[in-house]
Amino acid sequence: MKPPPFDYADPRTLAEALELVADAGDDAAVIAGGQSLIPLMNLRLARPELVVDLRHIHELTALEKSPAGLRAAAMVRAATLEQHPAVDSVPGLRPALGHIGHSQIRARTTVGGSIAHADPAAELPALLVALDGEVELTSSARGRRLVPAADFLVGPLMTSRAADELVTAVSFPAHRGRVVIAELAKRPGDFAVAGTICAYASTEGVISDARVCLFGVAGTPVRVGRAEALLDGAAPGPDVFAAAADEVRAGLEPQGDLHGSADYRRHLAATLVERALGGMW
Repeated sequence: MKPPPFDYADPRTLAEALELVADAGDDAAVIAGGQSLIPLMNLRLARPELVVDLRHIHELTALEKSPAGLRAAAMVRAATLEQHPAVDSVPGLRPALGHIGHSQIRARTTVGGSIAHADPAAELPALLVALDGEVELTSSARGRRLVPAADFLVGPLMTSRAADELVTAVSFPAHRGRVVIAELAKRPGDFAVAGTICAYASTEGVISDARVCLFGVAGTPVRVGRAEALLDGAAPGPDVFAAAADEVRAGLEPQGDLHGSADYRRHLAATLVERALGGMW
């Protein structure tokens, strides 16, 4: 199928793009890499009257490294970030990028587009939630605001972005420990059936700043607070990792689909958490 008719705009500045989306409101769709929007339009699941293309806005391609982490403007390509020396300033970011499709897809996918699309099985939104990252939103009327990732992602393919706002940057905080991603997909490059991002620091044999985030099992990435609380202050080892996995298994209520039942996803998520934590140890 082909998309229904639409108008196309190719702004060259951020100010021009913001005016376009403010005027069009809910009738506008923003295209960054096009990896998600184009298929949705071809299937007529998305029917925008106006498509605003951000590819020529140079101010949305900046990368800024700081002791706090990494700020990537919205139009930074996944492949560009994956190959950039600054990517290693955020543990877990390079592996997360490596899980996105294949090299041809990463050459088109943008960081801002991946976050704004809010696919619950995608790695970058999950990493952003795991690290307590922030999303920068900008409108012509209200200027810029920073939104915690957990507040930005509100459901499957749904965010708290207002119709007149654009995602202009994403901030990935650095983590003082290790970050490990573990996921299972039907084929390499597919979206994960279930996955986890686990992180912790270890000082004098004691776990601190533990993070356990699941993706592909709910409408948004999910932090497992009870598992994190169990890990913090404990000595790392198989017993405590198994106990954290039990907390995942006990508290998770995933939905089943053609890729796996709810019970399968629950078991898979807990197993991946245990393996990820053990891999860091």
